[in-house]
Amino acid sequence: MPRPLLPDRRRRILAAAQQLLLDKGWPATTVSAIAARAGIGKGAVYLEFPDKPAILAAVLHDRMRQLSAQVHTRVVETSDLVDLPAVYRFGVEALLADPVMCALYTGDQNVLGDYVHTVTDDRYLQRQDWLGDYIARLQDFGVIDATIPADTITQVLSVFTVGLVHAPGTLGATSAEMLSAAVGLFADLVGRGLATGLPTDPEAARAAQLELLGRLETQLDPQEPP
Repeated sequence: MPRPLLPDRRRRILAAAQQLLLDKGWPATTVSAIAARAGIGKGAVYLEFPDKPAILAAVLHDRMRQLSAQVHTRVVETSDLVDLPAVYRFGVEALLADPVMCALYTGDQNVLGDYVHTVTDDRYLQRQDWLGDYIARLQDFGVIDATIPADTITQVLSVFTVGLVHAPGTLGATSAEMLSAAVGLFADLVGRGLATGLPTDPEAARAAQLELLGRLETQLDPQEPP
C-alpha cells in the first residue's frame, strides 16, 4: 500500500530549510540535511520541490508573505491614513527584524551565498499592476500629485525596490543600518515630492490603502516564488 502523506510536509521542509539557512548558510545546506532536520526522507523533499534553488525561493517567498502581513497589521492598527514614507518605514522595520529577508536585502553571502547574483528573471516586477492602480486611486483622492503619471511613479518605486535586491551583487554587501537609512531617506524624498496636503476623501484613501495591502497578501500565493 502507498505510504500516507506526511501532514504539513511542505511547511516542515521550509521550516527546516530556514533553520539551516540561518545556522549554516545556504551554500553549506544540502537537501539531505533539510530532510533530516524536517524528519522526512530525502525523496519526500523532491516530491514537494524539484531542486534546492526551488526550496530557497519558497523560503524567501514565505518570509515575504509574513513581512507583508506585518505591514498590513501595522497599517490597520493605525487609525488615520498612513502616508507613503510611513509605509516604507513599516516595511523596512519588518524586513530588518526578519533575519532571512535582511540577509537578502543586505547581500549577506554568509547566509544566502551568491543568490542575489543568480536572480535574472522578472519575479520582482510581476506585481506592478496593482501598485499602479493604487497610486492612480490615491491621485483621485488628492493624496498624491495627479500631475505626475501614475506609471512614472510606479516605475520609480519599482526601480528602487528591485535595486535594493540587486545592489549587493553589484556594489557589495551593506549593513542593516545603512539599508534603514537609505529607505528612510528615499521614503521621505518621495513623500515630499508627491504630497499634496490633506486628501479630499480621507476615508476612501485609507480604504484604497488597505485594499492594496490585502491584494498583495492575496497575490503572494504560497506556491509562487518571491
